[in-house]
Amino acid sequence: MAEDRVTLAERSLQRLADERGDVTGEVIDAYYRRHPDARASFEHHGLGLTHELEARMATEALFLLLQWVESPPTARIDHGTAIVHHNDTMLIPPRWYLGLVDAALEILFETIPADCDDERAMWLEVRQEFASFVESLRQDFFRSDGGAPLPDFHPPNT
Repeated sequence: MAEDRVTLAERSLQRLADERGDVTGEVIDAYYRRHPDARASFEHHGLGLTHELEARMATEALFLLLQWVESPPTARIDHGTAIVHHNDTMLIPPRWYLGLVDAALEILFETIPADCDDERAMWLEVRQEFASFVESLRQDFFRSDGGAPLPDFHPPNT
């Protein structure tokens, strides 16, 4: 890649904000298309504020992507225990956790121009790194998530 990852990520995220504005609803809609069974979990954990929890988690997914680009060790620290906690305590399996990141990436990819192969490649690399990290945490789960393979990501417009 000719440009560093931070520059590419900032460009992508700025374009997303400029073109789409607040994408939290789009991210959640994409998430529920892939994981309709997660809706009940959001309703349960939202304690009557489901929409607010959905918006917060969509924002967190986008922030995670930027954080992973800027400082993977920091992202690993922040999310390493969170992913295990979500699985073991909240019964939110890693496929749902990764699925929200994938939904954010899906919306982000919709705004990347066809000639920006470097941005696409960078985000696919970030997604693979994060998915591998999520997979590595399964050994720390107290509660099995069933061990099914984590979902693949197939970006739009590629």
